[in-house]
Amino acid sequence: MNIKEFGDTVEFNLQHNLKHTILGLGAPGIGKSEIIRQIGAKYGYKVIDIRLAQMSEVEISGLIYPNADRTKTIWLSPEVLPDERRDGPRTILLLDEITSCTKRVQVAAYQLILDRRIGQYTLPTGTMVIALGNREDDDGVYIRLAGPLADRFEIHYIEPHFETWKHDYAIPNKIHKFVLDYLTFKPEALHTQVAGDSNIVFATPRSWTRVSDILKFDCNVDNQVIQHKIVGNIGEKEGLQFIEYCKHQEKLVGADDFMYGNAEAPESPDELYILVNGIVGKAGFLPSVRTPEELTENQERTVQEVLRALFRLTKAEFIVMGLRNLLQLNRGIVKHIFLELDDENCLRFIHANWYALGMDEIGQL
Repeated sequence: MNIKEFGDTVEFNLQHNLKHTILGLGAPGIGKSEIIRQIGAKYGYKVIDIRLAQMSEVEISGLIYPNADRTKTIWLSPEVLPDERRDGPRTILLLDEITSCTKRVQVAAYQLILDRRIGQYTLPTGTMVIALGNREDDDGVYIRLAGPLADRFEIHYIEPHFETWKHDYAIPNKIHKFVLDYLTFKPEALHTQVAGDSNIVFATPRSWTRVSDILKFDCNVDNQVIQHKIVGNIGEKEGLQFIEYCKHQEKLVGADDFMYGNAEAPESPDELYILVNGIVGKAGFLPSVRTPEELTENQERTVQEVLRALFRLTKAEFIVMGLRNLLQLNRGIVKHIFLELDDENCLRFIHANWYALGMDEIGQL
């Protein structure tokens, strides 16, 4: 599953007050922790992030010490665990790096997950427990979970997915145009870690975000300092290819130039691919629109302009590609706007290419 689908499984538990513990396993840097923080903010949960790989057994399980007359032992619970008076009634206890911590720490976490308590400490009733970790082939520290512990989880394997990252994270967070255009052209570059590779520098969604931050300050990729910083974040192979791509950006036809200027569509398939994705990217707000009534006037006009731009392309396969990508963003809203557009050229194209667009029958979007 992708990171959005993983987030949906977490949201299901929050919506229905299910206390089942979810374990998300995926490569580093793909946004596992970030999606939990976003969900916490959305539903009003305080997220308490515990990095288990940096903790000792005592820091999780607490400390036993004798009472004043040395007749009994008292359990001193860790301050890092949720406290309803301090943290509020709704918390998410995020047990991160659970596959990278020692067996003793895993056992302590097991008690929290299984019994929702450890020693004399009990998790508040409004606490949801979520665990995260890397997979065995992610080349990090990996300590296999014991069978009884693994059986207590609902386990999901998360894979990087460019379109999800692009629409749910990159566009809303204004990732630099160079990064977005390059990854649109080469989506497999979003995450380049290879199991068994000795190279410790590789591209991830997190490292591409750092590259974007750098380019917002200085996008002159002829600057040697900028080149070194790019390579230091995404690796030499990908970094050098990205730098060369950026150097030729000025020659590419941008979505704005094509939609609002006098620029003609390029002939090169690679450049057309970039242009089409740039045009569709203008409608990146569509997934968050639930009904036509929620559309603002500017949003509706933008989608109309995107549709008109796509139909100005001279190669049918790229029109189809753009329309399919646009429909994937929000089929219902795009259909609504398309029917209002009432453009004879558009209707003629749809009639001729209904099968390629994934329609059930002619005229059905």
